[in-house]
Amino acid sequence: MVKTKFPIPVAVVVLLLTGCSSNESSPNSTLDGSKNPDSSKTEISTYAGFDDCAAVLDWTKAEMLKRVGPYGLETYPYMYENWRSNGFEGDMAAPTEAPAKDSSSGADFAPLPGTSTTNTQETNVDEGDIVETDGRFVYSIIDHRIRSVDLDNSELLSEIDLPQGDSQMVLSGNQLLVATMTWDSTADTIISNFDVSDGVLTLNRRDHLEGSLVSVRAVNGRVHVVMNSSFMHRVDFVSPRDGSEDSLDAAEKRNIEVVNALAVEDFVPRTFEEGPKGTWGTKSTAIGCTNLGHPSSFSGWGVTWVATIDLSSPAVAPIGTIGILAQSTSTYTSTASMYISTTRWDDSVYKDFVSTRQESPYTDIHAFSFSADASELTYVASGRVIGTLLNSYSMSEYDGALRVATTSFDYDFGGGQDNGVHILKVDGSKLNEIGAVNGMGRGETIQGVRFDGPRGYVVTFRQVDPLYVLDLSDPTSPELVGELKVPGYSTYLKPIDGDRVITVGMSGTETGQITGAQVAVFDVSDPSNPVQVATAEIAQWSEATSDPHAFLWWPETGQIVVPKELVCERFGGSGCESAVVLKLEGSTLTEQGRLFQWFPIRRAVIAQNQLVTVSAGGTMVNQLSDLSEITDIRFDIPGTVAEDNLP
Repeated sequence: MVKTKFPIPVAVVVLLLTGCSSNESSPNSTLDGSKNPDSSKTEISTYAGFDDCAAVLDWTKAEMLKRVGPYGLETYPYMYENWRSNGFEGDMAAPTEAPAKDSSSGADFAPLPGTSTTNTQETNVDEGDIVETDGRFVYSIIDHRIRSVDLDNSELLSEIDLPQGDSQMVLSGNQLLVATMTWDSTADTIISNFDVSDGVLTLNRRDHLEGSLVSVRAVNGRVHVVMNSSFMHRVDFVSPRDGSEDSLDAAEKRNIEVVNALAVEDFVPRTFEEGPKGTWGTKSTAIGCTNLGHPSSFSGWGVTWVATIDLSSPAVAPIGTIGILAQSTSTYTSTASMYISTTRWDDSVYKDFVSTRQESPYTDIHAFSFSADASELTYVASGRVIGTLLNSYSMSEYDGALRVATTSFDYDFGGGQDNGVHILKVDGSKLNEIGAVNGMGRGETIQGVRFDGPRGYVVTFRQVDPLYVLDLSDPTSPELVGELKVPGYSTYLKPIDGDRVITVGMSGTETGQITGAQVAVFDVSDPSNPVQVATAEIAQWSEATSDPHAFLWWPETGQIVVPKELVCERFGGSGCESAVVLKLEGSTLTEQGRLFQWFPIRRAVIAQNQLVTVSAGGTMVNQLSDLSEITDIRFDIPGTVAEDNLP
C-alpha cells in the first residue's frame, strides 16, 4: 500500500508532469536582465492517492465526462479506432489491494577485474541495454535474438529468439532480465527472466505486462520497469456516421453512456504469465487500486506504472509498486531516486485545430520515496518548474536537491525559447524551487545536459554550439560562470575528472551546417573559461550521438570507442569499417585505429582488459594495446551469406 508520510526521503521516485501553468506566474530576472516566468510563483502541483477501487473509478469517470464527445476522448477522430490487443483481450478478475512484497535482498553482482559496465548516467544504477558482460560471458540482443558467448573458450554457448520488438536487458549475478516492447498496436511489454549459470541461457519465466516500455533501471538487485498503459483500445467509443448535427449528437450521447458503464477493470493495467509453448495464464490486474494516484492537474489518459522485479527471486512475478493516471515520456534514476516525466493534457492548446497556447508548458514533479530495499514507495511531495525536458540527463540529484534543466517557450517576448536550470528541495509536502539560472541560449533549444557534482553543463544549438558551465554549489544562488561557442553541437557529455569533459555530437560550420559526427574534449579546469582542446571527426553518423550506451570510455588506458556507419570500400580482409578507437592523453586526442566487422558494431565493452565489440554477425576480441585481433566468434544469420564465403 502506498503510504502518505512526508519524511525527507532515503530514496525518491518522482513523476514529472509536463503541462501549462496557471495564470498566476510572475516574471523574474534572467542573467541577461530580461524577464522570464518563474515557476516557483505558480500554483504548486499536488498528488492524491486512492483509498479504494471505487475512488479510482469515480475520478476517472468524472475526468472522462468533462471531455467526452462524438469521437470519444481524443482531439482527432482518426486516432481513436478501436484496435484490439492479441494478448490482453478477454475477461479478467477485478482489481484488489496491492499484493504483498517480497523483502529479500537483491543479488550481488561483481564483474571480473578489468571489465567495464554499461555506460550509465549514475554510478551503481544499471540501465537496460543490448549488451551485458561479467567479464567472461558476453550477452547480446540484436535483431530479436539473445546470445551468450564464452570469451575464455571463444564459443557461442546459446542463442534464443525473443519476441518481436525493442529489447533491453540488465544482468545481476546469474540472473538476466530482458524487457521487450512489442510492435503491435498496443505496444505491450514482455519480461523474460533467464538463468545464466555457466553462461547458458535458460528461461525461468515470462510475463506479459500491459503498457509500452519507458525505461528499465536496476538498483540494489531490484529491477524497476516503467511503462505507459493506454486503455483507449478497451473502451468501445463510437464515431458519427456523418458530419450532421443529429449524427454528432447521437454519437456523443452514446459515448457518454459508454463512460457511465465502465468498470475499474476496464482501464487498470493487466498482466499474465506465459506458459510453455506460448500458452497464456490467467489475466489479472497488475497493480492494486490503493497503489494508484493522480496529479491535481489532469495529465492524459492511461496509467504510468512501475513493475518491480526482485532478481534474487526469479520465480516471483513482477509486482506493480506504483501507478499514476498520466502518460510518461522518460525517466531518471539515481541510487536514491527515480523521476518519471509525463506530458500533461492541455485542453486549451487546440480549439478547432488551431493552437491557442499562450504560455510555456510547465513540468510538475511528484516525489515518492523508496523503502530501504527499494521494494515499496511512499509519497513525499510535489512541485513545478517552467519548461520541458530533453531526456533523463536533464535531471540530477545532489546534496539533497533536485536539479532540472528545461527549455521554455516565451510567448510574451516574440515566441522564442529560453533555457534554464531549476533547483528544488522538499519542504513538507511541497517540492519548492529554491534557485534558478535562466537566459542560456535564447532562441535555441537544449541539445545536451550533464550534471557533475556541484557543476552543471548545458549545450544549446541554433547555428553554433554554446557550452555553458554552471556553478551549482549554492543551490539557492546557482550561477552561469562560463560560456564557449563552437560550431556544431554536443548531445552526450562525459565528465572524466574535475578538469575535462568528453563530448559526442555533430561537427558543423559557422553558418550552422552539420558536417558529421565527432568526439571533442573540453578543458574546464577554469570553469569561467572553458576551452575546446581537441576534436576527432569519426563518421557521418554514430549511434553514440543518440544513445550514450554506445559510447565506451576506458579510463585505465585513456581509450574511447564509438561505433560508426558501416563503410565497405573493399571485400575480403576482415570486413567493413564499423568503429573508431581514440586515445586521450592529457589534452591530445589521437586516432588509434578502426575496427572491422561485416555488420555494424553496436557496442564495445572491456572484458578482462581486452576490447570486445558486438555486431549482428559476431563478437570480436582485440588487444587494447595495438588492436590486434585475438578471436572472432561468428554468428549464423538466417538469410545471409556466410562470412567465410564472402569474396
